[in-house]
Amino acid sequence: MTQEQPRPVSLEEVRHMAALSRLVVTEEEERLFARQFGDILAHMALLSKVDTEGVEPLYSPLAHAAATRPDEAANLRTRKEVLANAPETDGEYFIVPRIV
Repeated sequence: MTQEQPRPVSLEEVRHMAALSRLVVTEEEERLFARQFGDILAHMALLSKVDTEGVEPLYSPLAHAAATRPDEAANLRTRKEVLANAPETDGEYFIVPRIV
């Protein structure tokens, strides 16, 4: 399967993508992004030419089992350590605003 080279990305398309992304870009950045988007699309076109017939999907480059640990309760920190960065405490509990 052959695929033609992608067309260049126009400055108007870059402006449109920037507007959709709510980004403010300078004219210099528009030219840079248009070139970079074009480079990315050209690379994707090159990759689409690779024959992948009969190649199984690769979900991870490593053959490994999921890392697990026993689910055991443990007191890793003292109450004082847990409350140390709280905005407000009474020494034993967090103080939070009442929500009605």
